[in-house]
Amino acid sequence: MTAPFTAEEVTAIRAATPGCDGDLIHLDHAGSSLPARAVLDTQIDHLRREAAIGGYRAAAEAAERSDAVRSSLATMLGANPSEIARTEHATAAWNAAFWSIPMRAGQRVVTHDHDYGANQIALLHAAERFGVVVERVASDGHGQIDLDRLATVLERPDDVAVVSLAWIPTSSGLVNPAAAVGSLCRSAGVPFLLDACQAVGQLDVDVAQLGCDFCSGTGRKFLRGPRGTGFLYARAGILDRVVPSQPDHHGARWLDLDRYDYVEGARRFEHWEHSVAGWLALGAAVDVALELGIDRIEATIAQRADELRARLADVGMAVHDPGAVRCGIVTATHPELAADDVSSALRDRGINTTVTFAGSALADMAARRVPPATRLSVHCTTTADELDRVVDAVRAL
Repeated sequence: MTAPFTAEEVTAIRAATPGCDGDLIHLDHAGSSLPARAVLDTQIDHLRREAAIGGYRAAAEAAERSDAVRSSLATMLGANPSEIARTEHATAAWNAAFWSIPMRAGQRVVTHDHDYGANQIALLHAAERFGVVVERVASDGHGQIDLDRLATVLERPDDVAVVSLAWIPTSSGLVNPAAAVGSLCRSAGVPFLLDACQAVGQLDVDVAQLGCDFCSGTGRKFLRGPRGTGFLYARAGILDRVVPSQPDHHGARWLDLDRYDYVEGARRFEHWEHSVAGWLALGAAVDVALELGIDRIEATIAQRADELRARLADVGMAVHDPGAVRCGIVTATHPELAADDVSSALRDRGINTTVTFAGSALADMAARRVPPATRLSVHCTTTADELDRVVDAVRAL
């Protein structure tokens, strides 16, 4: 098995992360992580260049570096650069994929209770617009998507427009068996849309092994990139089955007054306007992760999360993370205090956490009867000493 980073290596990673300089304990990497100095410098340097020579000229100057971001993302995902589209955030990426998939009245759009709130809203909106039926596959005994039930649903593949799955939900540390879902979808010939928003940066990702047709991701979470950045992987073989819902003259070519066609590859899902500084900084974040080794990042995060779950349970917190496999997100409730009060009290002590609320994960939290919970998410920058301080702070509440 891959070894976690040593204490000395974690110290070096923290030294290259400006947010780790002070006394702050950041346990909100599932919300917005702390970027490495290389990421911050890349973004600010380009903004300064825009201010000095203008945005268009600065973008032209950085064209090769901008193209290199696709190559970095493709390396991280095991994809081809032509299969990578730039987006503003993960929801934009997911929507670009979802709304490109043909749907007809009576077809099912299949999901799991743990799918993200924004995705669930889109599914309901598709039901209103197209008359499709939202089918939520129940969880198995581990709390992950029930593969046997999904296989039954896919026995009539013509009746299924798409399977949407959150690999890791926003509301717990569950890691869904995405590769097994991809195998079932591929066998049935049904498009598979994987939300990897919470996975990229903390899990080793191989889209070929996952069997997904689309994979959406963000920069700001475990990838330690900037806010306002995201990407979409679109498998080359799916492109002849889908139609971008909102093309512009960047993703499509205007051939004459009454005719256009789409550009090659995943870029057809892009829009022309974007933050060049943010995109370049996203590439820097991917390069940092690749240099560190995502397999070692994953091992370190898993170790820290398991330690945190055990320590929180020891001081009376109820931990609510299902799954045969779990990740760096830890959700817990206090025996007496509301999650908002816990998070606020910890923030007063210099500890960043957040609250998982029903609006972002209604189906999941209702099914598990979990109240709003404090979400503490670790990273490879998290130290054992920080966990000691967090537990001491919880004990003192």
